[in-house]
Amino acid sequence: MLIPALASILPAFLWMIYFYRSDKYAPEPKKLVARTFLVGAIVGAAMVFSLKELPFYVSFLTLAVFIAPVTEETAKFLCVRWTVYNRSEFDEPVDGMVYATAAALGFASVENVIYVLNSWASGGAEIGVLVLTGRSVLSVPAHALFSSLWGLALGWHKKKKTLKSSLLVVLGLLVGMVLHGLFNYLTSANLFGGLLFLFLMAIAWRGVFLLTRRALKPNIATDVKSTE
Repeated sequence: MLIPALASILPAFLWMIYFYRSDKYAPEPKKLVARTFLVGAIVGAAMVFSLKELPFYVSFLTLAVFIAPVTEETAKFLCVRWTVYNRSEFDEPVDGMVYATAAALGFASVENVIYVLNSWASGGAEIGVLVLTGRSVLSVPAHALFSSLWGLALGWHKKKKTLKSSLLVVLGLLVGMVLHGLFNYLTSANLFGGLLFLFLMAIAWRGVFLLTRRALKPNIATDVKSTE
């Protein structure tokens, strides 16, 4: 089971490299990003086993669509807010996205390992590979997407510290929770639901891309000025 476990973690690392490189002009310390990833993984493990202990009368739909999105996004948010938010290195809007996705991908890596190993043990290698492929393409980047929204907002708030920026953090967190709930519902419904979410996910990715480009603009101006 060692190889399936390592293969389950690999997608999160690859996505982390992508998001880390999004901060083109002032990359964050790798050790701090790695620590945030590890904290997210630890919290992810705790959350997975905690949710299994919920009373038997909680339906799968309630758990997947309402309880899990709220508790998981809140947990990932607190990972960033309590561990790196007050660090001096956290000084740009795009930093919020980097650390938020680090916590989210650490969280997702643990979920991936648990789901893949369970499916591998119960259904064999073929089922395990199918689950690994599906989660690597959908679930792992989806976790990063949900958290990048409130992460960017948290980065803006660190810089601005206004009522408006505070409300943007709340809005980003709520949107992340709603998208997370939609993801769990649509992908567990049927093939059409999965395709519909892919469409919604593409729109959300486009939004994150535009917000990231906007967040990087002040850094570009500073970088140009420093070379004059």
